[in-house]
Amino acid sequence: MTKKDIPYYAQIIHIADVFDAIVSKRQYKTHVNISETLKVLLKDATPSKQSIALDALSIDSKYGKINIKVLQVLFKVVIDDTLYEISCIMEYVRHLKEQLKRLEKIKKYDEKSKNSRKDKDQEYYKQYASLLFDRGETFDNYEQVLQEYKEALETKENYIKQLYLEIDIIKKLREQSKQKSIKI
Repeated sequence: MTKKDIPYYAQIIHIADVFDAIVSKRQYKTHVNISETLKVLLKDATPSKQSIALDALSIDSKYGKINIKVLQVLFKVVIDDTLYEISCIMEYVRHLKEQLKRLEKIKKYDEKSKNSRKDKDQEYYKQYASLLFDRGETFDNYEQVLQEYKEALETKENYIKQLYLEIDIIKKLREQSKQKSIKI
């Protein structure tokens, strides 16, 4: 069976399987990032100059191991999936920011309570701050929770930046694949 005889759905399954095999973390190998995986697939979609030279008379000499059109669809799917992942993380970031705002309020009222000279004012600020606690939070641990939320926010915001950089790389690879398909 030659490449032109292989149905598109089989080619799509093949590329998806290769993509998953490369990008997935396994017990015997580490995770390979998405853009590196797409570079490998793009390389496999482009015929080697040696095979073209040896196979110059062959009809299939212009094809690589992977159908470039199917690979271009994979680029779109990966970009869309990454954008979806970013939107989910951004929703979590919004939640973290709300929690940070709440915890900062607790801290503000806890400090006011500690700095108040009158017992009545101290009790007032403590009661108001305690109304803002979530399950498991206390005056003893809210500052630790606040710090953990700050660290989580920073981590998620950095991850979003990394994902946008990854999308930029993938878009460049997609453009390369389009140029290669034009040449073919």
